[in-house]
Amino acid sequence: MRAGISRVVVEIIILVIAVALALLIFSPISGYIFGSLGRTATVGGATTITVQNANISSGGDSISLFVKNLGPSSINGASATNNGNWTLVISGSDIGKVTVSSAYNIIAISGTVGSTDPWDKDEVLKITFSLPNGVTLRSTSSYSIVLYGPGNTMTQYLYSGG
Repeated sequence: MRAGISRVVVEIIILVIAVALALLIFSPISGYIFGSLGRTATVGGATTITVQNANISSGGDSISLFVKNLGPSSINGASATNNGNWTLVISGSDIGKVTVSSAYNIIAISGTVGSTDPWDKDEVLKITFSLPNGVTLRSTSSYSIVLYGPGNTMTQYLYSGG
């Protein structure tokens, strides 16, 4: 028997070196690869909306949300004539779903959103939701608000009373 390293040990060492080299090469470019893959969802992706502010009425029977279209596209069906396209869920008060009930509850703060005019990127809407009879919100309480809008949009907002 000759002195030296066995063939199995040499193969294991070569395998470990190959894995180490692959990790060294892959690590610097992995951030770029995964970042690029993540950005493909936003290229031509879904339009997003956000609640910028919320105001509870003095009687607590309605809440107004200031909602901005962040883009990248316009949204159809956001106007006052399409009130059923908006659904509000306030989990902190267990009121469930509330839809806009009056044609006068959606006001374009910036730009115009008519019955045929789409809600363009960067336009802000003021949407006032009347709460069901017997349900009131306190402006000093905190509420988790989820708003579902037209075009399969959804946003969450934490109202923190003060």
